[in-house]
Amino acid sequence: MYGLSYFYWFIYGTNLDLPAVLGKLVGLGYEIGRATYRGGLVHLEPLPDGSAAKRVYEDGVVQIFADLNKGALGVYAESYNLVNRGVADLSRALAELSAPEPPRAELHISFGFSGNDCRSEKLVLAGEDFVKTGLVLVSGKPQGGEGIYILITPAGDGRYITYIVIGGGWQYTISRLKRAGDLINSLLALFNCK
Repeated sequence: MYGLSYFYWFIYGTNLDLPAVLGKLVGLGYEIGRATYRGGLVHLEPLPDGSAAKRVYEDGVVQIFADLNKGALGVYAESYNLVNRGVADLSRALAELSAPEPPRAELHISFGFSGNDCRSEKLVLAGEDFVKTGLVLVSGKPQGGEGIYILITPAGDGRYITYIVIGGGWQYTISRLKRAGDLINSLLALFNCK
């Protein structure tokens, strides 16, 4: 597996008090960008890497991103443990501000891997031979409801790019974050033809 990354979004859909959230993150050891109010709207001057805040841990970096148009805060890290730390830090900052749980949360996981598609199916379309490969899997209603969306796309020479979105209410999404490794391992097993 290569290029594994996690992005966890807290989606409020309304204006967040970003300056207050960033102020709480400073107390948790984060370097922050500058967030101010101008004309009743939040304005953000991000850090040089584009994040609203970041914290360097001994095993990597956690970045916090803000999407002011969607009223969303995102936690990005390149390892499961780091994204969990970032989610815990941001959750603590929001709890200290008495912010409610976000109405929607989404976990985005992307990675590449090498393997073989054991489920190859041949098709003939307009006289041309094709091999069906890759996967699109859906559980529940990931677009607007609660569910999981998985896209595995061939990238040539036995390589695949995988994109997973787990979305729904806060409790639904956070419970699936805890089992993300099981989901990834199950997907990889599909492409391990032994």
